Amino acid sequence: MKKAIIFLLVSVSLCNCSEKKETIFFGTLPKAEFNSKPFDIPKDQIPESLKRAHDSCMGFSFDANALLLPGRDSVFIGSIVNRQTLKHVSTLNDFGLTMNQMISDLNIISKPCYEKRDLHFPLKLMLGENFNLNFPNANESLNKEINDAISSSIETEMRTGSWMYLDVKYVLKKILDTTQDSRLLRYRHSLLDSSNMVLTAAESISDVSFVINTGKDISESLEALLKSKPSVSQPNSQVSMQLFYLNSNKFQMNFFGVFPVFGEFMKAELK
Repeated sequence: MKKAIIFLLVSVSLCNCSEKKETIFFGTLPKAEFNSKPFDIPKDQIPESLKRAHDSCMGFSFDANALLLPGRDSVFIGSIVNRQTLKHVSTLNDFGLTMNQMISDLNIISKPCYEKRDLHFPLKLMLGENFNLNFPNANESLNKEINDAISSSIETEMRTGSWMYLDVKYVLKKILDTTQDSRLLRYRHSLLDSSNMVLTAAESISDVSFVINTGKDISESLEALLKSKPSVSQPNSQVSMQLFYLNSNKFQMNFFGVFPVFGEFMKAELK
């Protein structure tokens, strides 16, 4: 009897030791499972010319499920948001790690791609419906003329600096599968909540410029303003803009910094 008990205890112990620990797994999140409207890539209006520019430069396609553009709801890489309300739940700032510590484990692919592309869709599709420039040194009429030209622009020439792909799945899994830190455990709890989703990957363009065709002659007042090469920053944005005069029907708008384009939301679970 004693031998049988010992054998049973050893068997249970070996069974427990051989149990595989569950780790974080990131899965594809279909659009039907989250409120995709603010980030939607419109049906039959997907900017194929923009996608071709990306694929040509980077050498691979990115299966994005969101447009991350100025003027839309700002969600940054690693941010956890509620799937339906899109309310921010947690960010990578909660990790308490330095940027250098994070970068060392991030999957970053960046390729210079100084090329010119014609975009055959409304520029507002990229900039967002709420995009609006307001130059402090321009009166209301001049600001309206600039914004009207941007809003009505359909055929636009784009020049890009570099494309950048950023992926945080590996670093999140590596840290959160072993952490005992209370802050990270709270982030992990939010990450695994089935009502939430996380932006695991994003692609951006650095130093992008657009040539705007105005369709009608630029006014003398606007010409003078554009020739002064005015600069402006968007609220809550790390991107600054500068405008340049080209001719009576064209002006150029340069974005300095990282211009977000595509992103991928995913769900997290234990497996």
